Amino acid sequence: MRIRNYLEAKYGIGCTGSLLYVEAKAFGINGKLQSGWLKKYGDIEITSDMAKRLRAALENSKKKSAAAGIQVLDAAWLELKTTPDANSNDFLQSKAWKRLRLQALNKHGRKCQCCGASPSTGAVLNVDHVLPRRLFPQLALRLDNLQVLCGDCNEGKGNWDMTDARKVEA
Repeated sequence: MRIRNYLEAKYGIGCTGSLLYVEAKAFGINGKLQSGWLKKYGDIEITSDMAKRLRAALENSKKKSAAAGIQVLDAAWLELKTTPDANSNDFLQSKAWKRLRLQALNKHGRKCQCCGASPSTGAVLNVDHVLPRRLFPQLALRLDNLQVLCGDCNEGKGNWDMTDARKVEA
């Protein structure tokens, strides 16, 4: 989970402008938050060490919103524990994958990043792992490892090829 996702889950989508001092400290953000802090820090992945520090800080906090932060951490932990292994047959049906897949489609657009085909031209779109999850299961739920490919390009690439079509967008 990224800092932005944590804040959206805690405060609601579009309400990510708030950050408790203890949260900032747990995320390694030191000093007073400057304008544009979310753009600078929002996409940082919350590591397990950060989550542990954050939970401890929130448990000791007297702020009302601390309890909401703990609920978000608990929900994220539960989802992480229940997400199937990256190489299992159930992975592509998991809620975590479906959410990340939609983020990739929104980020990269709804067209093949290799040939430019889109649903309007009859293409079926796939969200592909640049570094295959079979070889790199630890990257299976990383947005920065995903690209959008049409069915033909995705099938041609297979799960052995590591071609990054994002670098040569059509």
